[in-house]
Formats: sequence, C-alpha cells, structure tokens
Amino acid sequence: MNRVGIITFHNAENYGAALQTYGLMKAVQKFGFDCSVIDYRNRGVFYRNAIKNFYYLVTGQNPIKNHLAYRRFQHHYLNLTKKPTKRASDLEAAADEFDFLLFGSDQIWNPDLSNGFDPVYFGQFKTSARKIAYAASIGKDTLSTQEIQIINQLITRFDAISVREETMLPFIHREVECVLDPCMLIPAPEWGSIATKTIPNKDFILVYQLHPNKVIVKTAVNIAQTMGKKVLLISPYLVLKDRNILQKLGRITPTDFLGYFHQADIVLSDSLHGTIFSILFNKLFYTILPAEKRGRITSLLGKLGLSDRIVNQEDITPIPIDYSEVTPLLKIEIDKSMDFLRRNLQE
Repeated sequence: MNRVGIITFHNAENYGAALQTYGLMKAVQKFGFDCSVIDYRNRGVFYRNAIKNFYYLVTGQNPIKNHLAYRRFQHHYLNLTKKPTKRASDLEAAADEFDFLLFGSDQIWNPDLSNGFDPVYFGQFKTSARKIAYAASIGKDTLSTQEIQIINQLITRFDAISVREETMLPFIHREVECVLDPCMLIPAPEWGSIATKTIPNKDFILVYQLHPNKVIVKTAVNIAQTMGKKVLLISPYLVLKDRNILQKLGRITPTDFLGYFHQADIVLSDSLHGTIFSILFNKLFYTILPAEKRGRITSLLGKLGLSDRIVNQEDITPIPIDYSEVTPLLKIEIDKSMDFLRRNLQE
C-alpha cells in the first residue's frame, strides 16, 4: 500500500485549518492509501497561535480551553506522525517514509502567516517521495513582482501543482490546475458523522465572523427580529450589545463548529470556510466579503452560481437557495479535484 504524507497548517488553531487537514486526509484515504499528517511545526503558525491565545487571555475567553480543543481534535481525528519536526533537515528522514507528499491546502504559501516563505511548504528538501501541491494558497489577491519571482523559484521541486483560487493562476509560471478546498471533497453526511450532535440551541441564525465588521451582526439581528430567532455568534471579538437576541458561543471545538453549521437555519459569514460549510449543509446563507482576501470566496461562489449570496447591506429579506441547481455544479468541481489527486497519486 502506497503511503501519503500531508504537510499543511494542521496545527493552526482555527476551524478552517483543522477541518481542511481532515478533509484532505479523508479524501486521500478514499483511494485506498495509507495517509498521515506530518507533524511539521512552522514557527509562524506557533507565533500566531500564541498571539491569538494571549488575546483570548486578556479578553477573558479562556485560552487553555481554546488550545486544548484543537489539540484533542488533532490527536483524535488526524493520523499524525509520531515525532514532531521543526526543521527541513529533520523532515527529510520523515519524508522518505512516504511514496507521495501532499502540500496543502490552506495559505501555506502566504509569507505573512508562515514567518516568511517557508521552504518546507514548497518541498525544498531532499526526498524520494513524489511532491504534489494540492489547493495551495497564497491568501492574497495581488502579489508584488518580487513575491511572484520568489514563489516561482520555490515551486521548482513539485511534480504537480494545483492551487485553490483562480486569482493565483496568473502568478504561477508553469502548468497548474485550480481545485477545490479539501473540505468540499467530503460529503455532508460524512461531516455530520463527526459533528457534535448535542447542540442545545434550536431556531437560530449562525454568524461566523473573523474580521471586524458591524454589518454582519446588524444584518443577522435584523433578520432575527423579523423571524423571531436568536443569533449565535462564533467570533474572537467581544460583542456586548443586543444580548437578548445575541449569544456568543465562546471557544467551541471544531466538531462543535460543524454541529452549529449543521443545525443553523440561516448562516452569515465573512469566512471562506463559513461559506463552504454553509454550501455543504445546504443552508440559506449570505457572505459579507472581508476587506481583503476576497478572491478565494468570489472564485468559489462564481463557480457554483452563488455570487448573489454576497451582500453588504444590513436590511435583507432571506431568499432560499435552489440547491438542485448548485449540486450538479459542485459535483463537476469535486470530480475535477478528485481526478487531480487520482492522476498524481498514481504516477
């Protein structure tokens, strides 16, 4: 049995990073491969986790609970290699245990997140394994000339490359394909199987907010008042107004995150993965674009004929989505993405 190793932001303490790692691992396992997540610890990811947990500490949001939630998910749901590695030199011995290495998904090529361009995420180390970039992301809609040059110098050791956003295609000066975030390769029933089933709330609007923007919460509250529902908020930001309608969920686990998306009546989000899980669970949803990194969301919604789900006003009348039209378009994209994996895990 061929062995596949995944190198990604598996230990970044956010829902998208944790769930995309699980999604890619499960997608690879569907081909019958033995798949593991290589426990590579990037310094930039460590710093961002530390800064985030310090913010939770000073705002009374229990950083220990936050940290343990992700650690438990990693150890329970991810097939992690036994020995953590922090340097490319240490990674070479670990990598030779695999026939294939998958780099991605997530923003592994974003120098702002990985303490500069990390050569490890570009496969810049010696190994006999075949190296494949799957749905790698830069996380930016524009790049400087210097950044484009650096990236094209670093990707030379890949045997095959795919990226997550169409906006990245002009930056890569070799053959490249655009594929889905791995979360979308796993059908809703499979995500539902690991989602928390004991969600106490019913009849609620879910807000998943990653960026400061008053429009999201105001929009949700306006809808809630009209429909007689509560608003449940997943966000690192403190929200103190409209407490009769608004409830902040605190530091929930990744499986809780799935549970709330599964149970929500309506979802509003400014997040790519908030948008993804809304689609997977066939939710009535709206996306409020963040100030930057918009391309990854607009690219996905455009492919699925859902660009009208992007809003920026506070007063909207919720309109249902005809998922009978979305599902065939999503299947086309899933088939293309799985075909990329199938072809490149057989060569």
